[in-house]
Amino acid sequence: MTSPPIKPVAPREPHTLWVFVQEFLVVCPQCDRRALVRKSTATTPPRLACIHCGVTRDWQLRKPGIYFSARGSDDLEGAYVLGAPIDPYFHLPLWLQTACCNHTLWAYNAAHLAFLRAYVTATDRRRAERVEAGPRNQLLESRLPQWMKTAKNREAVVRGIAVLEGRLR
Repeated sequence: MTSPPIKPVAPREPHTLWVFVQEFLVVCPQCDRRALVRKSTATTPPRLACIHCGVTRDWQLRKPGIYFSARGSDDLEGAYVLGAPIDPYFHLPLWLQTACCNHTLWAYNAAHLAFLRAYVTATDRRRAERVEAGPRNQLLESRLPQWMKTAKNREAVVRGIAVLEGRLR
């Protein structure tokens, strides 16, 4: 379950959320410890695996399409859901989440968290060039919530990121 070291992402490189949706650190539904959900491969469906208690589950698509939800929902079982502090397949709570500025600060994995740290601590936040033709707001930077980008919250967000980094140890 140990993944290779992840190179931190520079804040001005163009990234979409799709860069970070390969694996998700989640709370195991059986033992409440850190587990891993991996994206499907050519031979396996998306899979939940916990090295602590041994639980494994394969995911089955029941609702086609991609749903965007800030909270997730029980009526979306079997759907791929992005935008909430849950993994998009099993809808389990993310391991990397904490309260911050009256909101929930969350990251899918170590690379996503490194991107957030780089962006929040950057002194130059000029927009990167688009990854490909398409809407300007496809870049992750434009999709981050305003409370996370506001200068007055910078110190609190950095403290929250530090808390999440501690959960990776």
